[in-house]
Amino acid sequence: MQAIIDRMLLLARVEQLQSPEGQRLLAPTELLQTCIDLRRQALEARHIACTLHTEVSANLRGDALLLQQAVLNLLDNAIEFSPEGGRIELTASDDGEEVTLSVRDHGQGAPDYALPQLFERFYSLPRPATGRKSTGLGLALVREVARLHGGEATFENHPEGGGLAILRLPSA
Repeated sequence: MQAIIDRMLLLARVEQLQSPEGQRLLAPTELLQTCIDLRRQALEARHIACTLHTEVSANLRGDALLLQQAVLNLLDNAIEFSPEGGRIELTASDDGEEVTLSVRDHGQGAPDYALPQLFERFYSLPRPATGRKSTGLGLALVREVARLHGGEATFENHPEGGGLAILRLPSA
């Protein structure tokens, strides 16, 4: 219950913000590597390989804690929807105007009927390993963090299988 309350309070706080607090320059590669390091234990527990690919020269400007929380939510979902012994790929790239952060798992992907609802508050799919659902607040938070930073968050099924979560943010 406490975890649900904490997530709801964080989401409510982010929804009320008009601009990111404590903005600073962030290197996308460092942001993603920090998130991998923070989830190393969960990755190892499920024997999931996690790789980082970077093709980015631009930085981000934003709230480091909120952006980290958004990426951690995407990574947590990838871990939960990956098969035991699977792999996850995190990628950072830019086109000069926009930085793209993506998290790809090699699980089953999301059912087509669920794709339009994934970022809605309280919507959750059962986790393959346990059949349990989450709070349904993680992707709603990701969407709000992206909005707050002038970007967007999307999810699609990868053509070669698995899920692909994408966070697009303006470059600094």
